[in-house]
Amino acid sequence: MKNKIHSMKWRIWKTAFEIFIETFLGLGLLLAITFILQKAGYISNPNKVYLVLDSDKTTLTDIRQTMKKYPYDFIVFDRRTGKIVASRYQKNDKDNYYLAKVKNKSYINGTTSYTISSNKLYSLVIRQNSVPEFTNPVLRKFSYNQISYIFLIIYESLIIIIAIYKLIHEISKNFTAIQKIALNMGNKVTKDYPKSKIKEFDTVLKQLYQKSNELSTLIETERIEKEDLSFQVAALSHDIKTPLTVLKGNIELLELTNPDKRQLEFMESMKNSIQTLENYFNTMINYTKLLNLNSISEEIDLNEFIKELFLELTDIAIVNKTNNRLKVKTNLKKFHANVPALKRALINIFLNACQYADKSNPQVSVTVTEDLKFLWFEIWNNGAPFSEEAQVNAQKLFFTEDKGRSGKHYGIGLSFAQAVAVRHGGTMIITNLVNDGVSVKLGIQKF
Repeated sequence: MKNKIHSMKWRIWKTAFEIFIETFLGLGLLLAITFILQKAGYISNPNKVYLVLDSDKTTLTDIRQTMKKYPYDFIVFDRRTGKIVASRYQKNDKDNYYLAKVKNKSYINGTTSYTISSNKLYSLVIRQNSVPEFTNPVLRKFSYNQISYIFLIIYESLIIIIAIYKLIHEISKNFTAIQKIALNMGNKVTKDYPKSKIKEFDTVLKQLYQKSNELSTLIETERIEKEDLSFQVAALSHDIKTPLTVLKGNIELLELTNPDKRQLEFMESMKNSIQTLENYFNTMINYTKLLNLNSISEEIDLNEFIKELFLELTDIAIVNKTNNRLKVKTNLKKFHANVPALKRALINIFLNACQYADKSNPQVSVTVTEDLKFLWFEIWNNGAPFSEEAQVNAQKLFFTEDKGRSGKHYGIGLSFAQAVAVRHGGTMIITNLVNDGVSVKLGIQKF
């Protein structure tokens, strides 16, 4: 059977209607209980009963038999002696009966009346209350009306609390469903997903499930494209390395032919270009591997990581004839990262820093710091600042400031570093320091 879906407004009105109906039922229940207690003689009827001793032949036995039918207290006085000859009353109430007898008329004390009726032999004083009360002397000190009010207040409070709880529970259930799909956005959802009985929530859930399936399809498509890109880059690298190897061999053969100085310069330039191409394709392969990176949850000892990293950076600095130094300004012991990817990103930044340091006195430093959220690796050099264009675009693939493409400043190294930072929940910041070189900061989440 298909569940009916209603609007939020309808659901709220339904809750209000339920409260109204249950309140009406509560009043009916109270009236029914009161009626049953009256019939059973446990509480008095507020409707007054008038008993008239209109005949001098009415005996004491007749009066007693009549009063057994009613739950009221009474006293029968002998008119000749003034003594009590029959009664059902409470001692603390005795004076009120005597007042009615002495005045020979009905006496009212609050909500209680003492009605007198007499003939030549007897005077009958009946105690009656204008509000229901317990006939049991022990319970009479508790007001039946107050108990009724307390019952209604508790009953009404309970039905309101239960009705609101049911409404909140239903709304909360819908919010939980929204939270669940939001936290799992991108997963494939079957057609048998839970439906909502509230139209507004059901519409939102349908849209979220639809978007989740669309996102799942996009993620799968992107994964396939990344795998295809990795394969193409690897194949392209392999295809190009083969002629490059042949070219390197030919250059080595040419070096054996006793070339002149100018020819040697040309051959050296060719060898450098070949090395640049090989480095370029190695970086491209590393970048495509990063695109398929899934796990970065490995716990790393920071001191060991810095020690191993600095050894590699020192080798690069020596090759590039650059002075380098390390500053560690953190007490952090452990962090989570993908070691190969993070190390490669920092090496790329460091290599760029070495290449663009001041040629007369090349200086590069690595500083490790932390804040509340990130672990920062700052690599500084004393070279010329980035241009405005380079500062904006240096992190983009294939960026170069030399439009003729004869320069070195391609952005694939920094693009790779930026991608690593993002995969680790962090960022990369490029800063030109006034008269003091350039700083590139790579930050990753600590945990």
